[in-house]
Amino acid sequence: MTESPGPRAVDEPEVLIVGAGPVGVALACELLQQDVRVRLIDRRAGIDESDPHSKGILVWPRSLEVLARIGVAGRLAATGHRSKGVNYYSEGRLRGTAHMHRLADSPYPFVLTLPQRETERVLRDRLAELGGTIEFGTALVGLDTSGELPEARLVRGGAAETVVPRYLVGADGPGSITRELLGIRFDGEAIDVTYAIADAPISGDVPENAQYYYSRDGVVALVPLANGYYRIAANIPHRGPDEDNPSPQLLEEVINRRAHTRFTVGTPLWTRSFRPRLGLAERFGNGRCFLVGDSAHVISPAGGQGMNIGFQDAANLGWKLGGVVRGRLNEAALDTYHAERSVGAVRMAKTSAAQARFAMQRKSARIAVRDAVFVAARWTGLLDRILVPLLAQTDVDYAESVSDPLFRRIAHPARPGQRVPLFAAPGGGDTNGAAEPAGGGFGGIPPLDPYQYTVVLWPGRRTPADWSTTAAGLLDRFTGQARVLDLGAVPAAAAPALRRAFGNRPVIATVRPDGHLAHLAPATAPEQAQAFLRSIAPDRTAVPSLV
Repeated sequence: MTESPGPRAVDEPEVLIVGAGPVGVALACELLQQDVRVRLIDRRAGIDESDPHSKGILVWPRSLEVLARIGVAGRLAATGHRSKGVNYYSEGRLRGTAHMHRLADSPYPFVLTLPQRETERVLRDRLAELGGTIEFGTALVGLDTSGELPEARLVRGGAAETVVPRYLVGADGPGSITRELLGIRFDGEAIDVTYAIADAPISGDVPENAQYYYSRDGVVALVPLANGYYRIAANIPHRGPDEDNPSPQLLEEVINRRAHTRFTVGTPLWTRSFRPRLGLAERFGNGRCFLVGDSAHVISPAGGQGMNIGFQDAANLGWKLGGVVRGRLNEAALDTYHAERSVGAVRMAKTSAAQARFAMQRKSARIAVRDAVFVAARWTGLLDRILVPLLAQTDVDYAESVSDPLFRRIAHPARPGQRVPLFAAPGGGDTNGAAEPAGGGFGGIPPLDPYQYTVVLWPGRRTPADWSTTAAGLLDRFTGQARVLDLGAVPAAAAPALRRAFGNRPVIATVRPDGHLAHLAPATAPEQAQAFLRSIAPDRTAVPSLV
């Protein structure tokens, strides 16, 4: 990282965000809640409210957890359709179900489906509530990073200007101009699959859950939306540039052949075919400039995880960037962004690609193996223990490498980097539409500090007889240094998840604002936790105060 900048013009933004899609707006909300001066630009002329097209529709539990930080999770949950799980069929027979409603350590135990345009509308409404605006018709055309601060050259309506923010973030999608101007390589290529997608009404005995139908002929997904509509997604033969978008008749034929049933597809709101181009930026940042969302990574659409990874980018970078700008954290905190989020993106990219290969089997022997794996996983409980957290992204672990995640999830040792079942208080104005109690806690547990580290006092599997005295002494010791949560008495339903997070012995756990474990120390060694808190302070000599 570069050294802290000198005096700047008061009207310059502290953070310039390029791109006002869902991830760029979510990041802007994160920063505005921390009183960071944000300028959000987008080269598009505006939002075409009449356009029905919508690429992403799935919002998974972990995304809702981080979106609650900016006050939109409840609104989204109240707007979209909730599925209890995901059903997987092979040649018309149900082979297994990922039961999201059994996700015991999240306030959002469901798959939320709503068109991306609706998700973006909710995010823009929240942005406006926070005093933010989007400057449409404003393009980034040049970027000079040779000096202490980035100099961004913008053009709007033919007028040029130079902006010198403290930090710049590219959220401008797969064809990111920001990434190009930073000279960051984007490795990837088009995959040899054409997908057809559509939103249409379907009549027939369509189950309530999201459905994946595997067959020798290919794959089709049916995902329920609101008002009787479904998202239809299927691989189809490659199409020529002059061919029309897929017809309802084609979609109906594909569904019925692969699902081995009889559904009727009504008039779609829209249809489209596309051949995705995947890619991963070689790095997610360069000095004071960063990439988030599709600017940094584009993964296979199988599983519907792309936008969700971007939301986690925004949350990860948002609290760190706000903490540095507001003086709560030293600038080295930003160095962890690429390391943490690139691992998450690579892991989910591999998972989505493997899911696509798993689905598109044509040889009888491989189909038999695939089906046997599903059946065995269902009967042994591995679908709920492994697949559900993977899809929900509640098993994101910033300490992991992308190799051998299976053993890690079974063993699940308490270690820094893993997500813990504690959540930040929702941003102001959230409409509670989920299982989350008012005030942001979960299972009766008070919320984390949304933008500073929280010290958690955990008594272990069996609470020691003198725990109240121990906790009182620790509370006094950390007063003025961090928010402290004493988990000496927690609801029985929450105890198993907390034991998995913190272990069986009394510890002092320092938890990040985004709900990931940052540091563990024995309850008898508070000086270790205090040393960690000092290490993240901006001057490395004093812990930031709770202002």
